[in-house]
Parts: sequence; structure tokens; C-alpha cells
Amino acid sequence: MTITLRRVLASPATVGTFLFLVVPFGLGWLKTALFSPLALPGYIIYSIGSAIGHRLAPQFELWVYWIPFVAGCYGISVVVGTVYEWTRAVFTR
Repeated sequence: MTITLRRVLASPATVGTFLFLVVPFGLGWLKTALFSPLALPGYIIYSIGSAIGHRLAPQFELWVYWIPFVAGCYGISVVVGTVYEWTRAVFTR
């Protein structure tokens, strides 16, 4: 089985990782009572990204950093999806 770009961008591992990083943190950001321990990976990524963003452009509001957060989470998810698809292709030969 060959690994295609389409397969990597929309694989279940990519989508699952993206949802794991964004949804629990997004729910906790909307309403504090919905914060759960599952939000920790997203919270760490958002904290690091907003610290870097605040250092580069301190005039922006905190909600602006959601755009790079979502893009960064998708990038991380694509890496996880690529590793998953590569591993799957190697072991199914």
C-alpha cells in the first residue's frame, strides 16, 4: 500500500489527533466548567503558541492566537497521521 497525501491529510489518525487536541481545550475555553484533564495537551500547545505570539506581537488580543493554534494542531496531527500510515504500510507488506 502506498501512502498518498490525501490519505495522510484525512486519515483517521490525523482527524482523531486533531479532535483530541482541539475539542477538549475548546470546550474548556468556552466554559470553564467543561475543562477536563484531556484538555492538557491542547492547553500546553496554546500556552506555548500564545507566549511566542505575545512576544512577537503584544498588541493582539488572546483570542487571535486561536488561528495559529488550530493550524499548529493540524500540523501536529498530520505528522501523527503520516507516522501512523507509514507504520501501517510497513507492517501490512
